[in-house]
Amino acid sequence: MPRRSVIRDEKAISPVIATIIIVAVAIVMSIAVAYWVLGLAGTFTRYEKLEITAMYATNTNLQYSNETYEWKISGWNVTAKLRNTGSATATVNMILINGKPIDVFNGTAILDGLYYVWVLVNGEPLGQALKGTEAVLNPGDERTFVISIPRALLAGINFAPGMSIEITFHTAAGSDYPKVVVLP
Repeated sequence: MPRRSVIRDEKAISPVIATIIIVAVAIVMSIAVAYWVLGLAGTFTRYEKLEITAMYATNTNLQYSNETYEWKISGWNVTAKLRNTGSATATVNMILINGKPIDVFNGTAILDGLYYVWVLVNGEPLGQALKGTEAVLNPGDERTFVISIPRALLAGINFAPGMSIEITFHTAAGSDYPKVVVLP
């Protein structure tokens, strides 16, 4: 049987060049993985943070009318300025007064009619209650909430001058932002 000879004439890349190519591919792959991981981390590290920059109550004469009746009553406007200083969008989906959602106070029968607590956000009605209505604050946004409260007995609370009430803004993420204000 004849012996075969191995041809050593074929050209190949040198071991040094092969090492450089492997290292370059490894670096490119590690950079790609790092960007992917940082992108995921950025998604999971976003947070909402609302700051109540101001809150005060003023006396006012409230007016309400609809198709069936109209009423005027004295009460208060509680003005709250909220700013989203977090990195995620914050959605205020409920406002509580002394731990009770404001829709509990709406439609409470008082002697001669029904009294309501209602909310304005930047001058626009948010509805008589936040039931099904939300106020969205993108990062850096500031909104002014005006909560109108009649001077009356609502849901077992007799709103009166000198009374301290706690207004809490609840977000869709489950965070609560409370602040106490005294009715003048």
